[in-house]
Amino acid sequence: MMKKDVVDTLLCIGIPASIKGFTYICDAMEIFDTDSYYTDGKVCALYHEIARRRDTTSSRVERAMRRAFEIAITKGDPKKVEKYLDTVNTQNSNLLRTLYIRIKQEETPALTPRYLCGVENCDIKKQVYQEMLIWFSKELEYALEKLSAARK
Repeated sequence: MMKKDVVDTLLCIGIPASIKGFTYICDAMEIFDTDSYYTDGKVCALYHEIARRRDTTSSRVERAMRRAFEIAITKGDPKKVEKYLDTVNTQNSNLLRTLYIRIKQEETPALTPRYLCGVENCDIKKQVYQEMLIWFSKELEYALEKLSAARK
């Protein structure tokens, strides 16, 4: 699922599928999705991991990604680029993290807040409230009995 979203997004923002940076960015998103170690700023280790997988060097991976992002920022659809990338801080590490976060945001469906009553949770809430009212009324009766007994 993530791979399809990444490919669609990269094509959408204007990164040609024919360049190596495209493949390396896809690899980076896959690694981000499976190992949180890399999303915490371990970009050099990320380049090394991709280079190992693709039988190349870390510097080639870094350069190819930088070139791919440059193409998107200079020739891509400005609205889409603005949506998925940070055009102010154009360091690879920032662009990769921003891209990953934005794709994950789209992937996660908006959840209905718990306080809203939906078909699946209204009956449960009703039952909980009824049980709480029964418990509260019993506690109140017990407290009133003790109070009246203390007055006598």
